[in-house]
Amino acid sequence: MPYATLGRTAALLSMLAALLALLTVAPAAGGSLHDGLVYARGLQLDIHTPEEEPARASVFQLNLFSLAGGRRKPVVIYAHGGGWVRGSRKKVYSLPEWLNQKGYLFVAIDYRKVPSTTIDGQVRDLAQAVAWVRANIHRYGGDPDRIVLMGHSAGAHLVALAAARGMVGNVRGVIPNDVQAYDMVAYAGLRGSLGYPYLDAFGSDPQDWVRWSPATYARHGAGYPPHLFLHSGSNGERRRALTNGYANLLRSRGARVEVFDGRRYTHGSIARRLGQPGDAATAAIERFLERVTR
Repeated sequence: MPYATLGRTAALLSMLAALLALLTVAPAAGGSLHDGLVYARGLQLDIHTPEEEPARASVFQLNLFSLAGGRRKPVVIYAHGGGWVRGSRKKVYSLPEWLNQKGYLFVAIDYRKVPSTTIDGQVRDLAQAVAWVRANIHRYGGDPDRIVLMGHSAGAHLVALAAARGMVGNVRGVIPNDVQAYDMVAYAGLRGSLGYPYLDAFGSDPQDWVRWSPATYARHGAGYPPHLFLHSGSNGERRRALTNGYANLLRSRGARVEVFDGRRYTHGSIARRLGQPGDAATAAIERFLERVTR
């Protein structure tokens, strides 16, 4: 190739690099919120993106992003708590800001509440939300092949149950944060009876307790994604025993499982403190996400 042509090529590449730096690298201050997107039957979700996603840029910018080898970001889908009978996708504490800063898209979903539906209906809602995200998240800069499920309290039960039933496809990981409902027969035996909100959500029929327990399905399944369980010190030894019991069951079925012992947290603080500097539960989740989404 003539030296003049090489020089023009080098100059063009230099200009292209400068344009890429301007158009695709600098993050938008504060990230972006795509609020109230309908995924099924009027149910909504919010997408928190860490920067101006390339899918909303011009075609020219999209081409530059592609040439630069830009990689879509992993996605965390979050199911809120509320005892199956209440709650809102807006109760996300500091999770969006924290996870956006770490380079993840954060998707907060709503689901129907008991008694307008049952736990069967709620887990179907979650599965439909995951399917919607998998089909659409590329428009917001997310990677549909790198999805992790996370939930707190009732949401922790729903993500665990959906994964145990095989209703969410190939996700990279599951993070159930602080719930006791992995095996409702065992829970009832340890407690002696069901109180609020378990009785309201699971009812008094032991057959429903079995049907809505993740352990029921894990005893006969295989091929489960990695799980990171977190439990607080609320309810003392019972919560720890139920969490470790289900974790050990998944291990026996070949799953990669970790348990974070959060006995120094309460049921509220183990969610509320996530994202704070120096927080041990935060660090455990960051390590897990890095490993399963790399």
